[in-house]
Amino acid sequence: MDEVPVEKRPKYGLNIYGAIAVNPYKLTILCEEIGIRYHYIIVDHSNGEQKSPWFTKINPNGRLPAIVHVKDDGSSVSLWESAACLMYIASEFDQEHHVSYPTGSEEYWQMIAWLSWQISGQGPMMGQACHFLRYATESVPYGLKRYTAECRRLYHVLDVHLSSSPFVAGSRLTIADISIYIWALSAKWCGVDIEEFPAAKAWLDALSQRPSFQRGLNVPAPYPFTDLKVSNPKRAAFYRLVEKKGTKSVQKDTDKWAKNAGML
Repeated sequence: MDEVPVEKRPKYGLNIYGAIAVNPYKLTILCEEIGIRYHYIIVDHSNGEQKSPWFTKINPNGRLPAIVHVKDDGSSVSLWESAACLMYIASEFDQEHHVSYPTGSEEYWQMIAWLSWQISGQGPMMGQACHFLRYATESVPYGLKRYTAECRRLYHVLDVHLSSSPFVAGSRLTIADISIYIWALSAKWCGVDIEEFPAAKAWLDALSQRPSFQRGLNVPAPYPFTDLKVSNPKRAAFYRLVEKKGTKSVQKDTDKWAKNAGML
């Protein structure tokens, strides 16, 4: 990683590459919950740094978060995609299974099922709903309706499950809860009313009271997309700016790849 800027080179231990975006907060919450030290390295996605050659050596997909674990013997492991990072951190640092279960147990596979539900359903659907609500360059009513409805269906699934279980996988908090939590915390930003799903709302509120979650939500800066913050009229100008910048960024990326495919 010779081309990595000096201040962004991984240090000994666990390094989290992130920014003020939804998925990186999963990792800081996890690290705070299990009480491990980590180095947080900000990648400036406002200027496209996540697409730079040095970062795509860490994450070929050019997205956040990513991790680099520099081990005692000097070797290192680089990983990307939030679920893979969560699983790795739990495997390496959660030997007592504070937020996981022994590999192969029934509870372990339930945890993996809900983690898969999050990365294949909840996250992508909420991301698309958010796109059509906040960042689309033109009004697409069907797109907004389609993805918001699918989000509501997914939250109904979660709500029914949590009505008879304190956590999504067994009797304890796991990385699956953490992965689902940060998107549920962002429901209003994505066009979903979490109050419609009382069991999911109670679960969300209980997790939000955990000191570890509160600490994780403040790295590298206070998480800005909670329902409470999004609903605050005093912050309206800030969110209009976020939407404007987001729309510009999405349009630039879309045009680039459409042009390369001969569509423009």
